[in-house]
This record gives sequence, structure tokens and C-alpha cells, in this order.
Amino acid sequence: MTTKTISIERDAYELLAREKRGRETISQIIRRLVADRPLTTDELLEALKPFEGIGAGPRHMPRYKTLRTHASA
Repeated sequence: MTTKTISIERDAYELLAREKRGRETISQIIRRLVADRPLTTDELLEALKPFEGIGAGPRHMPRYKTLRTHASA
């Protein structure tokens, strides 16, 4: 894998170093903290925008209730 050299201030490095687990590298720490973090509510809503109006929602509920009623009969 190729590498990229970056400069960060000492306090930022110390914050990263405190997050270290075992023999984890700084790159692994950054990936874990950035890539594996849960989405914020705003990020989730933004990610779902392309699906607006598609899928399960209030307009689909009457059909679901109808199917369920017939299935239990």
C-alpha cells in the first residue's frame, strides 16, 4: 500500500496515541475512528435522500394491513 506523509500538531498526535489499542498503527487508529464511527442523524438523513418516496412508509401501510388480514384468515 502506498503512503502519504502528513503533518499534525503534537496535541492531535497525542490524542490519536491515546486511542491506540494494542499494536495498532496510527493509520489503523484513524480508520477505526473515522470509517467505523456511526453516522450522525444528519448524515443518515442525507444518505437516505435518494430513497425519498420509495419503500416502506405510510402509503404502504394499508396494503400491509390488508395482506396481514388475509394471511390470518
